[in-house]
Amino acid sequence: MPADVDTIAEAIVEAYRDPRQRIPASRLVNLARGDAMAVQGAVLKRLGERVPLAKVAIPPDGIATGAPIPAGMVVDDGGTIELGERDLAGLEIEVAVRLGADLTPEIAKAGHSAVLQTIQHFVLGIELIGSRIDDRTKAGAFGPLADNMVTGGYVIGRQILARAPKVDGMAITLSSDGAISQRETAKYPFGDAVSPIIAFAGMADDHFGGFKKGMLITTGSLSPLLIVPRRGRIEISVGDFMPLSFMLR
Repeated sequence: MPADVDTIAEAIVEAYRDPRQRIPASRLVNLARGDAMAVQGAVLKRLGERVPLAKVAIPPDGIATGAPIPAGMVVDDGGTIELGERDLAGLEIEVAVRLGADLTPEIAKAGHSAVLQTIQHFVLGIELIGSRIDDRTKAGAFGPLADNMVTGGYVIGRQILARAPKVDGMAITLSSDGAISQRETAKYPFGDAVSPIIAFAGMADDHFGGFKKGMLITTGSLSPLLIVPRRGRIEISVGDFMPLSFMLR
């Protein structure tokens, strides 16, 4: 039976607007990939928000995926995220690119050098991982994809990097209210920062409007999930790059 995209999208929107609500995983367990992407687009339309940022990934099946991160969930380094009753599984520290030109499927198919010409600069960012699903582990292969790849927010770093940073092997340090709580070692999850962008952009999927000039695209966690308390000042450093911090409350 085809998925009821509109009904599922409406349920997700309600969960965005009222974080006390959760969508039963059973409603999403049978979604196909195309259904999940359609749900994302329908949710974004209902929220009526612009998309300053998107995320991309290459799952184990090798087929690239992407999701929008609405403007209302994005803050700059040093900002505050009002978590309230929203779900928070943890944080990811990631490398993102800022586009200086539209990135079309044709440019993506032209390869790495062509895509680099569209990138204005690189930055580090922090993604909050949080779901509107009651148990995302039971939501099937594409339920979490429908839920905007379970993004819960994003913090954009201030340090502008002219080139893709060579982060593999660098120390990652997480601090909560000034106390170090976790240490990890950085490694690009998909080989580098540009490959997953090329993989998704080349698919000509425009369910959230495509990759436009000025947009930020974030490219996957450099470490295992970083676990934080639900309140307090959070800081993450990667090697000698400028640390990123924000307030959770």
